[in-house]
Amino acid sequence: MHPLQSLRFDLPCLAAAAAACLLLPPAARAQVALAEVLYDPAGSDDELEWIELVNEGETPVDLASWSLGWGGASWAGDRVALTGVIEPGQHFVVGGPRSAAENASPVLDLPLDFEADLQNSGATADGVALFDVPVAEVGAETLPVSVVVYGGENTSGLFDETGAVASVDVGDAPGGSSIERGDDGVWRVQAAPTPGAPPQPVPEPARFVLAAAATAALVGVRRAR
Repeated sequence: MHPLQSLRFDLPCLAAAAAACLLLPPAARAQVALAEVLYDPAGSDDELEWIELVNEGETPVDLASWSLGWGGASWAGDRVALTGVIEPGQHFVVGGPRSAAENASPVLDLPLDFEADLQNSGATADGVALFDVPVAEVGAETLPVSVVVYGGENTSGLFDETGAVASVDVGDAPGGSSIERGDDGVWRVQAAPTPGAPPQPVPEPARFVLAAAATAALVGVRRAR
């Protein structure tokens, strides 16, 4: 048989295989993200800080080859390896290892002490980064899969998921407050931390604020006349 004849018979199989590949779900590594960080608990920070992850995908993710990095100068400075499986929709809390009123009493999925405490920030921004590679492979140029930068200006040049210098996501949280990513993707200071739970609803403008704005607009129109 001529080679081209056999190729004709194989083409339907190749087309079916290609279609099956297109229908495969995206890689699980892209579905886990940072959700909330308590870097400055009320009182002492030691053994009370935590970082919350969320699995926004539809399949479980084994965190055995994932890691966290944090700091102000580089993501490669302070790092820790992750373990455990995070189920679809699950909020997964890493840190502690103590759970107390000072850190909103989290149920810790991975209890561990951040031996170099998370940075409390100030005029210079600090941040936390999530990596989908083992901790030993995180270097100064390793791209994270999820980042939050908080505090003042990012003068250290901490980079985001694309490798570009990251914008500051949220200001510095006062002691006892966390920073949390809302359903709209915006990071906010959360006065009442919610470890292990979905984010608080995005606050809507109060009615009296809207009424005041409407009144001011009417006054402006009348004056213009």
